[in-house]
Amino acid sequence: MHFKYGAGAREEVASYRELTPASSRLFDRAKKVFAGGVNHNARYYAPYPMFVSRARGQHIWDEDGNRYVDYWMGHMALILGHSPQVVTSALRRQVGRGTHFGTGSRLSLELGEEVQKTVPCAEAMRFCNTGAEATMYLVRLARGYTRRRKVVKMAGGWHGYGTELNKGVRFPFSSSEGEGILAEEQAHVKTARFNDAEDARRAVAEAKGDVAAIFLEPVLGAGGCIPAKRGYLEELREIADGAGALLAFDEIVTGYRLSLGGAQEAYGVVPDVATLGKVAGGGLPIGMVCGSKEVLSMADPARKAGFVSIGGGTFSENPLSMAAGLATVRYLRTNRSRVYGDLERKGRELRTGVDSALSARGVEAHTTGAGSLFLTHFGVDPSDAESSAKGDAAAAHRYAIGMMERGGFIQPGHPGAVSTAHTERDIRAWIAASAAVGEQMERKRKSKVSA
Repeated sequence: MHFKYGAGAREEVASYRELTPASSRLFDRAKKVFAGGVNHNARYYAPYPMFVSRARGQHIWDEDGNRYVDYWMGHMALILGHSPQVVTSALRRQVGRGTHFGTGSRLSLELGEEVQKTVPCAEAMRFCNTGAEATMYLVRLARGYTRRRKVVKMAGGWHGYGTELNKGVRFPFSSSEGEGILAEEQAHVKTARFNDAEDARRAVAEAKGDVAAIFLEPVLGAGGCIPAKRGYLEELREIADGAGALLAFDEIVTGYRLSLGGAQEAYGVVPDVATLGKVAGGGLPIGMVCGSKEVLSMADPARKAGFVSIGGGTFSENPLSMAAGLATVRYLRTNRSRVYGDLERKGRELRTGVDSALSARGVEAHTTGAGSLFLTHFGVDPSDAESSAKGDAAAAHRYAIGMMERGGFIQPGHPGAVSTAHTERDIRAWIAASAAVGEQMERKRKSKVSA
């Protein structure tokens, strides 16, 4: 989500510029090198994005030497914080043994076995390099297995920059995100409203027996960090089974974050196939598609008929990602009860504390999320992407900039995440900073009204 700022935010922007002059200079240079000065659209925000020089634990330092408690956590990938010792030790060992093999390895096998032990649907899998690759492969597998064409996805659901699934991401959820994508390339993707089982039934019925998969994030990410309502995923399971379609989860964000087994374990609903990434790579690039052995067997290159080609990429199962992922997943499994209980408690404390702090200052705000995930909305209490899109984006931007000025970092307009490195003191500081920003926002609102 891109934000613009107006007269009401000039003071915040001026203060941000004073705090981050080195980032301003670097962004001016970056615009001469990169399209828009960034290498991921989500990393842009007005007046310019911060440039980070180093990170450790729960902290990042920008190019001006300012330290922040980080809640963006590398696009929510860093569940153990920045550069945790368990991961850096594994990487140091592996670098001396090789950074890229282009073959199978014991490391990839061991990580795959860990995924099998921990993720309910993961009878078999295929590693790749990114979440976008994984979602593309999932769609191809679903179509190959069912011999059907259509995919029902949820409005506001973000599944990477793959052509077909890059539909219905932004309000009004009726088209692709930008130019260069042909309507016919997305002709077999239908959208339904998140948390509305009846709308999913409508989309499936309109497909007239041609649905390969119902595909969704169990916690809607870019669409508002909105958890599935009680019973919703169970209803989708029934709808998929009744239609002869696969139920597919995008667990690139929720995998290893809501619980050791991801959202499918937390909600008790097992999909036929799922994608994983982020946390599973331990801070290095990874993606994977996993699911029932029957479905994944379609990708067996020794298969004589019905083969589905899903590749993997030159750097798939690269030993550095495998080493970092293996160290992370093993740590999470070994420390399961302590890690997830702690993350759940801190995430809940942050969400409720921020809402109470802002409400006490007269600011209407609602923080959504689940487990260690959160996103604060202004002016709305959303249950789907449509209601989330009606929130006050300018207020969300002012809040994010205000939090940066007070030593906390979130990417404006995007979900944040708590890691095991965050302390109780960090959570309390975030709530206190929210109160200070809320007081400032309300004071300016009243001043504007009286003028």
